[in-house]
Amino acid sequence: MAMRKFIRRKMTILLVAAGLASSAIWAEAQVTLQVAPGTKTDFETKTPVNVSKDVNISADELEADLHKDIVVFVGNVVVSQKDLNLDSDRVTVFYQKAENGKSSISRIDASGSVKLTTLTETIHATWGIYDFTDKIITLGGKVILKRKDGEIEGKRLVYNLETGLITIEGNPQSKDRVTGQFTLPEK
Repeated sequence: MAMRKFIRRKMTILLVAAGLASSAIWAEAQVTLQVAPGTKTDFETKTPVNVSKDVNISADELEADLHKDIVVFVGNVVVSQKDLNLDSDRVTVFYQKAENGKSSISRIDASGSVKLTTLTETIHATWGIYDFTDKIITLGGKVILKRKDGEIEGKRLVYNLETGLITIEGNPQSKDRVTGQFTLPEK
């Protein structure tokens, strides 16, 4: 936690030293962000994602194992939930049974070319896990978060849908860093 505050302060100092306001991280001119390997970069989205209880899933193929409460969707999979869309090559849906006997989705695992889209972000990754209980989406592999005014790359991204907090990590083993490029507004 102290490291995150230090990184944020350091980013703010670097932006102010360059004559830029710290609130302009997601604005419009060129600024590159690099964070040391293994450290995390946190930022809050402008709008938390509004998700509904209804989840719509479509795919080219479906395979269900009703004894294990698992359904696998393969080929051009699209998962939509109000302001959230997840596209992938393959999605495994895990169900849990409630006391009343009804089943509900507990988790979705996505693999292949994963793309998560909200009103303000588009995130590309190699794999993803959507935990419906905690409303947290974890994406990994080569992660690229794009917004209209910037782009951040990392190894792993955790998106808390309730708080709007996104955490992006680099890979300390390969010395990969979290990097970003932003544009600042013209005066």
